[in-house]
Amino acid sequence: MRKIALVLISCFIVSMSYSQNAEKLEEYTASNGVTYKIGDEIKLGRGSDTNGKFVYANVGGWAVSTNPEDNRLGAANAGLIVTVKKINKYNHKRYKGVYFIVGGGNITNYTLDIENAIQSCEVENCAQESQTVTTDKYDQLAKLKKLLDDGVLSVEEYELEKKKILNDN
Repeated sequence: MRKIALVLISCFIVSMSYSQNAEKLEEYTASNGVTYKIGDEIKLGRGSDTNGKFVYANVGGWAVSTNPEDNRLGAANAGLIVTVKKINKYNHKRYKGVYFIVGGGNITNYTLDIENAIQSCEVENCAQESQTVTTDKYDQLAKLKKLLDDGVLSVEEYELEKKKILNDN
């Protein structure tokens, strides 16, 4: 019984030290260019682990397990829409970054390491998607310019097609 009490007290002290180092934000502009605010919805992408589990979206709150593997969201959560409840920025020596507390429509909350989730495409509007759109747009413009230079397109046709590409992306 004494060991259990000691473990609980230790967990409480550690969680208090993390919460004291948290800067609470109302909004956060992420590396994907999206400004997230409390109340916004985020659609989860796919889990980035080889088994499809999420690495940067984890069970939080009262349902947290002592086994970190059990806290990771399963592959079946791909496409889940979660709502941002809190935005916390941490600058602890072992715990840095911006973490969202999100709800998925059930009784527990989840913790979302937003920047790593963006980089690994565990959320929609991820880094790879925005890089693809940017690359595609510039590739299309380069091909279009070559057609103009080769005399295949007139200046008017070139300008019209260029405008379409820029407006679509």
